Amino acid sequence: MTHAPVPCTECRERVSARLDGEDDPFPAVDAHLQGCPDCRAFADRAATVTRLARTGTAQPGPDLVASVLTAATGMRPVERRRRAGVAVRAGLGMVGAGQIALAAAGVLGAAIAGTGEMHMGGASAEHFAHESAAWNLAIGVGFAAVALGRSRLVAGLVPVIGAFVGVLAVLSVVDLIAGRVDPVRLLAHLLLVVGLVLLLLHRRVLRDDGGRAVAPPRFGPVLPDTVLPWSGPVAGPGAVAHADRPSGRREAA
Repeated sequence: MTHAPVPCTECRERVSARLDGEDDPFPAVDAHLQGCPDCRAFADRAATVTRLARTGTAQPGPDLVASVLTAATGMRPVERRRRAGVAVRAGLGMVGAGQIALAAAGVLGAAIAGTGEMHMGGASAEHFAHESAAWNLAIGVGFAAVALGRSRLVAGLVPVIGAFVGVLAVLSVVDLIAGRVDPVRLLAHLLLVVGLVLLLLHRRVLRDDGGRAVAPPRFGPVLPDTVLPWSGPVAGPGAVAHADRPSGRREAA
């Protein structure tokens, strides 16, 4: 049985299809290979290349060790910042408790001492003690609130407590030199100094925004002002190919 001859181009295409795993039972190709040395040489070269491509050694993949180590190293500062934030808040909680205790002690001390007969500026010494206790209580509540997670209060507490500590430090030095205050009494003011330092650390370590307004997040990416393939006459190669091809609706029409 004879078969119609095939040209060299078709023969080589069918040889390539066989090497790619396609089932091509076309006896005329085998007959052409037996009589055409060029196509037979092409088939041998193609078979060699295919065999090398399938049995060649695998190329080494990218080394991900450095990337993993870099990512792990980048996580360490975050973990340190988190632990530092926990420590700062714990310290603020203790300072707040100390300030509240000072307020309670001031009220009780004024009641026990009975200094109601001493007046100055239209108020008794007991009332001045109550004012001081109220201030200590307010400061203690502020410290405790930040310790419990109200970080936005830091922006308001820092300037108020900073100004108070600065003025109190100057007046305390003057009173100490003049002998109007016991040095032991001044030790109670160290709580305010410690609290102010912790507030500053809180703002620095936790990078608090201080209550400032931030821009609302954008919903979706910001795209450049370019003409998309489906929005205008300018289109990419794929869109041009589809544009040249008539749609099924038009064929049906």
